[in-house]
Amino acid sequence: MSESAIACLLVTHLPVKAEWQRYPALRGKPLVIVENCGSRDLVLDSSPEARGVTAGMSMPEALTRCPEARVLSADRQFYGDVFNRLAGKLAMRCPIMEAEEIGCVYAELEGLSLIYGGEARMIASLLQVAPPGFSPRLGVASVWFTAYVAAATAPTGRAIKAPHDAATFLSGHSVELLPISQESRDRLRWAGVHTLGQLAALPVGVVQAHLGTEGRRAWELAQGIDSGPIQESARAAA
Repeated sequence: MSESAIACLLVTHLPVKAEWQRYPALRGKPLVIVENCGSRDLVLDSSPEARGVTAGMSMPEALTRCPEARVLSADRQFYGDVFNRLAGKLAMRCPIMEAEEIGCVYAELEGLSLIYGGEARMIASLLQVAPPGFSPRLGVASVWFTAYVAAATAPTGRAIKAPHDAATFLSGHSVELLPISQESRDRLRWAGVHTLGQLAALPVGVVQAHLGTEGRRAWELAQGIDSGPIQESARAAA
């Protein structure tokens, strides 16, 4: 790679996949993982077979939608251990990296393709850090948010490298991918802004007025402009 690049390694539904690893008999069956939030049990994660169940849903609603689901109490310590092992393996391949929420890790790739004997071999090595059955996705781009979008939209077990024109690559993707509050994403949708391209086409002042402090950040990300945590970490390590 001739320019600095960021990789995002993404394992979706890591809690469910971790439970599958611990209890193989649960694989292929409707599974709902809940955790206590004050006076309510809310869904942390669910398997594809638990149709109609989504994260954040109350347990009674989840069981109404999928009464045959097996319900497990969330084991945050276990999920964290599984994720830390994954991140540790990635750190052995990429010295500059940063773990985000469970299931998402960013790494600086500059110069690594020479070590691995080419970009294809490097990407294959990064995908292999996840345990069998975890179906990781990998995104590669010049900035972290674009790398995340590439990973989030890659086929399972595969990688997508975003083109140099990040704004064009991002344009067709949903605003739901933005790292802003759900309230702000809802307000964008209510205003008829559903894609990052629609957001990028608006004047930044209008977006900032509509979303407050999150507005400029969201607009810049939609433009492919970002100075995220990996770049900052790389500068600090230099």
